[in-house]
Amino acid sequence: MGTIVIIGLGPGSPHHLTAAAKRALRRSKPLYFQDGGHPAARYCRERGLRFHSLDRFAATSRVALSILLSAAARHLRIGYAVPGNPLEGNSMVRKLSCRAPAWGHRIRIIPGISLAVPGKNRSLQRLERIMTLLRSPRGCPWDRRQTHHSLRGCLIEEAYEVIAAIERKDVVALEEELGDLLLQIIFHSEIAREEGFFDLNAVIEGLIDKLIRRHPHVFGAARETTLAGAAVRWEEVKDLERGKGEAGRMQVDPALPALLRAYKVQQRAAAFGFDWPSLEGAVEKLKEEAAELEDAYSLGVSDRIEEEYGDFLFAAVNVARFLKINPELALGKALQKFLARFSHISSQAAKKNRSINSFSLEEMDRWWEEAKIKEITAKKQESSSQ
Repeated sequence: MGTIVIIGLGPGSPHHLTAAAKRALRRSKPLYFQDGGHPAARYCRERGLRFHSLDRFAATSRVALSILLSAAARHLRIGYAVPGNPLEGNSMVRKLSCRAPAWGHRIRIIPGISLAVPGKNRSLQRLERIMTLLRSPRGCPWDRRQTHHSLRGCLIEEAYEVIAAIERKDVVALEEELGDLLLQIIFHSEIAREEGFFDLNAVIEGLIDKLIRRHPHVFGAARETTLAGAAVRWEEVKDLERGKGEAGRMQVDPALPALLRAYKVQQRAAAFGFDWPSLEGAVEKLKEEAAELEDAYSLGVSDRIEEEYGDFLFAAVNVARFLKINPELALGKALQKFLARFSHISSQAAKKNRSINSFSLEEMDRWWEEAKIKEITAKKQESSSQ
């Protein structure tokens, strides 16, 4: 029936447009842009070339797909301009190529200059090939047996090891741990590719689309210069993507750790204006919950104690939010501090060839205070050396 001419716009500057791409932009009526914020859009406006931007449909590609296929049926020939090179993993181009034949349409592609950096692209491709080999019949039995489900613990562990390296300010370890975390992304992408769902390229393209979509003040016509304004715009775009109303915006992934989930729920409630006017109100609420927990404990009713303790934790998370502290990370630091101090107690007990529980609480407390003094001294030395 019709022809859809897919035009590669290159990485950015209109200088990167090929001669074929410029001809196709002039001849395509109607012309659609996947990203109306691309610099080539300005090139078209300056030359009086009219086009339709599909930015607002980026999160629901089915709508954009339907618009393009229907337009090709009405006009017989349309242009669809996309960033970079259409031959390099653009998810909408893949979907068009799959759906167009069913409509009787022909696809014609005008290649563009790649968005990828050659050296980096080769490294990523090599990594993909290694993972494909490891999962193949002549690869590794352990790698071959893994599933999305079996790898969940590895993913969490690697993410926390990245955080630990950041907390230690150990950039050498951070480089290694980021590689280990990347391995998990490669692993899951390869499993999904084998099952026919998506591949690493689709993951990367989806991320690129999302970053462009959620930064209209950078890539589009919107303008925002403040940190708070940019954060609000990010959430607005995210809500539009997910089709959420006000009730839906309060939903938080139940798989998140409870502390982090509580933090996010309180952030979203605050965005609706349901919040204490200041830190003092949140602190008073925490004191109130502490008193109610004491009352429940004095009554000795276990269900009531658990409920009041949950309320106390929820109030503590709210105080953390006012202080701009992530409660999950703060608790992790407290845990590491406790383990380091207890390790000192353990080492002191080992020097005396006795078990820890053979010492009195007073003796252990003295070693605990020694560990605290060591921490303070180490922090002072670190500060003076910076």
